[in-house]
Amino acid sequence: MRRCGGGAGKRRLRRDGRKTWEDYTPYELRVVGSFVRLGQRSRADQLLDFFLHDRRPLHWNQWAEVVGRDARQPRFLGDMPHAWIASDFIQAVLDLFAYERAEDRALVLAAGVPPDWLAGRGIAIKNLRTPYGKLTYRLRRDERHTLLKIDGGLAPPPGGLIFTWPSEGSPGNAFMNSRPIEWEKGNQLRIRALPAVITIETTRDRSTR
Repeated sequence: MRRCGGGAGKRRLRRDGRKTWEDYTPYELRVVGSFVRLGQRSRADQLLDFFLHDRRPLHWNQWAEVVGRDARQPRFLGDMPHAWIASDFIQAVLDLFAYERAEDRALVLAAGVPPDWLAGRGIAIKNLRTPYGKLTYRLRRDERHTLLKIDGGLAPPPGGLIFTWPSEGSPGNAFMNSRPIEWEKGNQLRIRALPAVITIETTRDRSTR
């Protein structure tokens, strides 16, 4: 089954300049979370970039209720700043870092975070409110390892916490608190006890050596 196909296709055409358009409403920001849940990390990232480019005015960090193609054309804009759209943006960004998966009541971590955010110091979330308590974790990557540290400030949900491998290719061996942990579905780790330190070895494509 194809999901989000029609609307997503129209958005890509609009973004790439292959579709004539005059205006749209940035309520479409809520689609970012849909792509995260579908496992389409790069599309979620591209869509956020598109919407951030259409802030009006750009450096005011806000959206109008209606965004026109020509930013300088006199036209109806609706409310500015538009709080409903702002709340959709906040929810979309939070979904990048954590969301609750209904099918198994698991808390999915970093499923929308672009891989290049993990280089160097990586990312950190502190005291993010969830149905199971406050979530704090740090995630970073170097040439040898990907390191995920989750604090013990929340009770693990019924389905545990899920970490999906964020990079291209297959993940390497994974260890939780220095003990081996198996990948589920080839690219997911399920964490059922906190605090946890997850270390994932970096694999290298032999053809590039």
